[in-house]
Order: sequence, then structure tokens, then C-alpha cells
Amino acid sequence: MSTEKKNLEPGLPPLLPETKTVMDTLMAADLIKKALQLAVDQDDLCLQEQIAITETPSSPFGEEIRGKDFVERFTKLGLLDVHMDEVGNVIGRRPGVGPEPRTKLIISAHLDTVFAKDTNFKVRQEGNRFYAPSIGDDSRGLAGLLQVIRMFQELNIQTLGDIIFVATVGEEGEGDLRGVKHLFRDPNVDVDAFMSLDWCDPSEAIVGATGSLRYRVSFDGPGGHSYLGFGQPSAIHALMRTGKVLCDLEVPKDPKTTYTVGVVKGGTTVNSIAAHASMDIDMRSTENASLLALRDKILPCFEKACEEENAHWGITDEANKVKVTVTPIGNRPAGQQPYESPVCQAIRAGLLALGLPLHMYASTSGDHNVSLSMGIPSLAMGAGGRNWKMHTLEEVYEHVDAYQGPQLAFLMACAMSGVNGVTKGFLKKRAR
Repeated sequence: MSTEKKNLEPGLPPLLPETKTVMDTLMAADLIKKALQLAVDQDDLCLQEQIAITETPSSPFGEEIRGKDFVERFTKLGLLDVHMDEVGNVIGRRPGVGPEPRTKLIISAHLDTVFAKDTNFKVRQEGNRFYAPSIGDDSRGLAGLLQVIRMFQELNIQTLGDIIFVATVGEEGEGDLRGVKHLFRDPNVDVDAFMSLDWCDPSEAIVGATGSLRYRVSFDGPGGHSYLGFGQPSAIHALMRTGKVLCDLEVPKDPKTTYTVGVVKGGTTVNSIAAHASMDIDMRSTENASLLALRDKILPCFEKACEEENAHWGITDEANKVKVTVTPIGNRPAGQQPYESPVCQAIRAGLLALGLPLHMYASTSGDHNVSLSMGIPSLAMGAGGRNWKMHTLEEVYEHVDAYQGPQLAFLMACAMSGVNGVTKGFLKKRAR
């Protein structure tokens, strides 16, 4: 059976005429051709930066060392107003030269990893393959971000709109997107589009945001000896009573909606009535309304399980009852956008201009969730090369045609923001 990926572009609606005109004009300009060649010429430099970034430790809620490194890198590259904000995001601005009000585009990659602070991040090379935790996710994105900046700076390419470069914190897991949530804490934030460089393969476009709600559900009771205390309610039994509801629950296929109990803990010994048990549950959907409807079906079953466990043993004394505590541990909003969205138009036009296929056009979860849920055109994309075994200690990055990632991100930024003396952009100021 062939494993060749299908090019999805022919099955999508045609690009808007303005999109094609802008991209054709860019690709005919000598200045843009020089910038695209610069990405090829600096491919090894970008790789060496990727390795250095990988070997700079970063962990959940422990991004400060990488963050300080990026303050220095952004400053050396000549960005303006470079600073680390209150939560650890590193921000640098490249103002446009167009008339006010100018469009504002954020291009980002994330500083954090899923790995503990004592992880060995040393990179091992075998041919054109590199092995290390976070070598692709998201060290490649961060290196690609630096390369895009160089393409603008070294050739003094003046965009009409402003571009803000951000190295974010808290993208992974229990970081719960805290970096971008801080960036977009004001619903009237002056940002018109958002791009996240978040893995490697540039032919993969994530244009929808899968929302998620995560909870830690803790059951607590008096516990006791399994024989002498028989008749006391059990925290584990209460947790188990939720099983029928959770296992038999039906969810929509469209919009795709899912749930799973990913972690279960509880008890101390085989001959003890459990005083504590807990589960972590993950709920997801590409539509916020479906996600909230799923939440409203699931959450009541935990209290009901306690009531059933206490009633089974005839427990009426509040001090001896099993009780439940539901603690939110993750909240990622969902969002969708039409084909006409400027970021969707930009990535498709950029891939066509570079002669690359579109292998993925889908929804998943990442830094783009927050802005897309607010109606801001947003996507996540690859930054060049190929990678697999993400989120494992054996993560692999293959350095092949890696310059195409920065080329694509650069073209998208130029097409949306416009380039002085070349073409206007097709990104519009967002209504507020």
C-alpha cells in the first residue's frame, strides 16, 4: 500500500483573486527572490541555532533560561521594544512603514517543552537526523522564527504593516496556553492575525482550533480497614460508579467531540477502604457549544456517584460521607474560520508559490486557539524539515529542505502585511 500523502489543495475552493495577485507580485520581485535565497544560504546557520536552542534547558513553568536567551537574540537581530512580559513571553516589534492605522501580525513559536528540568537535552546526530527531546517541537519553530526575522532585517525589507515576533510560554500541557492567554487578555487587543510556528513539516496547515476542558476529579472519604471498617463508603468505589455514564456516553461526530479519562489514581493497600481517589478527564471539540454541552453532561455524574455510594451504605453523617472536588486544570477555547480568512489564503498561496503540496488542512490544539476563538485569523504551521516521536525522549528531527519553512512563513507575512515598493497586503484591520 502506498504511503504517499495526498495533496489537498485541488479539493479546496479557488484562492481569492486578490490573494493570487499579491503572491504573484511578490514572487516576481527581486527583493523577495533575494530573501528566499537567503533562507537557503543560511540553512546551516538556522540548524545550528536549532541545536543550540534545544540544548538550552526549558521545562513546564521553567522557560526562563530560554526566555533570557531569546531576549538577547531578538535584541541582536535589531527588533524594537524587546522585553520579557509578566508571564515570560519574549516580545520584539518590527514596525511597518504604511500609514496608520497599520495592520498588526504576530508570528510566534513556543519556548516551553513537556520535559522535566533535569532532562538531558544534548543533541545527537546521525547523518541528517538529529535526536533530542524538543529538537522539533518547538526548537525548530524557534529557529525558524529567528530565520524569518533575519530575512527581513538583513535585506531591510520594509513591510507596510507591523510585525510582532513572540516567543511564548506555556503552550504545552498544563501550561494551558498561559502565554497567549496573557497576550490576548484584552478582548480589544490590537492584533489582526496570528501565526504559530509549532513543528516542522511546512505542508501541514492547522487552520482550526480544537478546544479542550480538563478536570481533576478528587473523591475523598473517611477510609478504613477493609474488614473491620466494612460499611464505610469508598472513594474508589465512588469513582468507579461514574464508569457507566462515562463509558456509555455518546458524543457528536460532527463537530468532532471527544473525551477520555487519562489518569486514575487512588488507594494505598489492598486491604484498605480507599480514603482518596482521583481521575483526570479530558474533553475536546472543534466547537465551543458542543464542548460546553459535553461538560454539562459529564460533570453532574461525579456528584451523583457520591450520592449513590453514600446511599448504598446508608451514610447520612456528613463527616463520614464520600465527597467530590472538581478542579479545572485546562481550558483551551475552540475556533474555526472560513477559507477566505487571510491566514488560510496566505498559507495556501505560499505553498503554491514554492511548489509545495498541502498535506494537512485540519484542526488541533495550540497557541493559535486563543486568538482564533476571539475571531482573529490564526493558524499553526511547520517551520521546516521533518520530525516524529514528539513529546518523547527519542524525538527525531530530519534536516531535509528545512529552508522551506522560513520561506513559507516569510512569504505569508509579506502577503498579509504588504511590502513597501512591491505590493499592498491583503490583511485588513479587524473590527473592534
